[in-house]
Amino acid sequence: MADVLRTVQRRWRQAFSTYILPKTDILTLKYETWRRHFLWQRLQLWLWLALLCIFSFIIRDIYNFFFPLKELAVIPKQLTGHSVLINGAILLSISVSLLVHPTRFGRRHPGALFLASSWSISLGQQIFSTFKGFAVPDIVTWSLLFLSQATFMPVRWSLHLWSQVVLLIYYFGVNSALGLQVPAPLNQQRPIYNVTFLLYLFWFCAISDFSVYLYDRLQSREFDARKQLEKTNNKLKIAEAKYRSIFENAVEGIFQSTPDGRYITANPALARIFGFSTPEEVIDYYTDIGKQLYVIPNRRAEFVRLIEEYGSVSEFESQIYRRDSFSDQHHSVVWISEKAYAVRDAQGNILYYEGTIEDITQRKRAEEALQEQFNFLQVLIDTIPTPVYYQNAQGIYVGCNKSFEASIGLSRIDIIGKTVFEIAPKELADKYYKADIKLLEQHGVQTYESSVVYADNKKHDVIFYKATFTKVGGAIGGIVGVILDISDRKRTEEALRVFIHAVSHDLRNPVLGTLMVLSNLLGDKEDSPSSIPVARTILERMRQSSERQLNLINSLMEAHVSEVQGMTLQLQPVQIYQIVEDAIADLQPTLTENEATLINLVQPDLPLINADITQLWRVFSNLIANAVKHNPPGLNITLNATFDGASHIYCTVADNGVGLTPQQCEHLFDLYFRGTNARSSLSLGLGLYLCKQIIKAHGGEIGVKSTPNAGATFWFTLPVIQN
Repeated sequence: MADVLRTVQRRWRQAFSTYILPKTDILTLKYETWRRHFLWQRLQLWLWLALLCIFSFIIRDIYNFFFPLKELAVIPKQLTGHSVLINGAILLSISVSLLVHPTRFGRRHPGALFLASSWSISLGQQIFSTFKGFAVPDIVTWSLLFLSQATFMPVRWSLHLWSQVVLLIYYFGVNSALGLQVPAPLNQQRPIYNVTFLLYLFWFCAISDFSVYLYDRLQSREFDARKQLEKTNNKLKIAEAKYRSIFENAVEGIFQSTPDGRYITANPALARIFGFSTPEEVIDYYTDIGKQLYVIPNRRAEFVRLIEEYGSVSEFESQIYRRDSFSDQHHSVVWISEKAYAVRDAQGNILYYEGTIEDITQRKRAEEALQEQFNFLQVLIDTIPTPVYYQNAQGIYVGCNKSFEASIGLSRIDIIGKTVFEIAPKELADKYYKADIKLLEQHGVQTYESSVVYADNKKHDVIFYKATFTKVGGAIGGIVGVILDISDRKRTEEALRVFIHAVSHDLRNPVLGTLMVLSNLLGDKEDSPSSIPVARTILERMRQSSERQLNLINSLMEAHVSEVQGMTLQLQPVQIYQIVEDAIADLQPTLTENEATLINLVQPDLPLINADITQLWRVFSNLIANAVKHNPPGLNITLNATFDGASHIYCTVADNGVGLTPQQCEHLFDLYFRGTNARSSLSLGLGLYLCKQIIKAHGGEIGVKSTPNAGATFWFTLPVIQN
């Protein structure tokens, strides 16, 4: 029982919310607007019908006045005598309603006009009867009124109810309150109602109102459905227009084709790809796609086979003929990529193929150009005799050159896709891997010496030159590496080291010992002029020769140390004037012996320089000694040094000797270069080379200005100490 009550309660709430509570949504407001307009239109038709109906009763009353009708004999004479007047008043009220109907008020308030006209018809005779002192149950008028309203204006059932309720309240309420009854001769002392009369009125009004209510609800639902349908249709139209726009304006070609090789649908993009002006031309032209479209006719068969096997195809690339390629003068072939699937019916039979076509001619050309460039770069890399390789960011080899293949004894196929642990011994692979990880973290360039086991199964000393490269987005792409084999250089350096050691110990020491013996034998000239069995001049020549040999050996060792280890300086603030004075003092015997004149223009107030005193002394001594050695006696030498006012002191050693040719000037400071006009041929050409190394180590430059028979000017610069 409780379930039944809850069900009834739920149904009542649904009915109350659906049929009784007012709706305020947009659709309901639109329906209210439509219903008001419908009521206004039907009200006009009903008013005209009521006007004609009343007019017909007026004609009856006039006829009855002249020719009494038997059916009206039972009606009280108070009514029949004034029926024309009553109907005339009703006719007037309906005419007024017709005049008000097209006005703004009539359009906005058709319900008020409905009630006014309805009450004017139903209450006119009742009010007149009340004034006459009796009640008249005008069943005919009421039935015609309520039935015509329900038929012509089946909306707003509440208006129908109000028009009936007001009439019944007046008839039963006013007449009962005044004690009025139905007059004779209809019935003596007859009451204004009976059970049959009440049942008739109730059911007639209920049926009329219920029919109006049902029709109103039906119209409301139909209106809702119609509006929803309109909304759906509008959405469909918008969607259709949108998809039509996508279809028409798509960059890719869109198509539908039959299994036998005809196009049934094509968009403008497809027509442009195929070289046509309109899609209709595509549909009309192709009757056999396989033979007319594809450069290789069996591509269509392959297309169908793939769809049969997999249900769809993707990135199906083919060469096709454009429209102009079918003429004799022009042959145009383009590349396309197809994506398609089969549309089937309920039984699984293929109805048609549907998909898209993209013109990939430009991409294919770009791929071909890229492949050509890649092949060129590969050939270029392969021609490099040094091993080159490249790895991705995960340490996997992705490429190398032929020299790399030959060095490690593996083919490119065996290298690509492998890691360093798969192609190198573990102890070396660990070292390479750690270096690669460090480079990937720091980026940039990396250089280090290591060992590599080559194809001959021997370890080779190498230098790794590695650098990271980036992708387009900026992410690390991997490492490019170059392997430089320095095994020969290492062996050469070792041989040179042995040679220098031999020079230092096996050659230099005996020369030094001989020199010491000769010096002891000679002693002072005055102490033992004749106690030596060998002529003194011979001993003098032997000592000079030994000194020259010792100088050559020392220069050779210095040049080697400078070349291998670099010039080492002991820097301190000094005055260049003092260095020049010391060099002149040490060389004074040589100048006197060669009858050379030296003029020193260097001033003592020059800015301080940060220099190695011994090394700069060697530069001045070397340049002055060279000038004396490579020129005849009687040479004039001028020393000078000037401050440029900014950052350097400009020093010169000039002479008026035989000069130098341009070819000599070009190679004068090269290692082991010797001039051709030296008076002493015992020289390795290391002096000027060492001068250049010393000046460069100080941060300066050195050079020479000379022409044959016009002397030579050696110059060099030295940076001053900045305050």
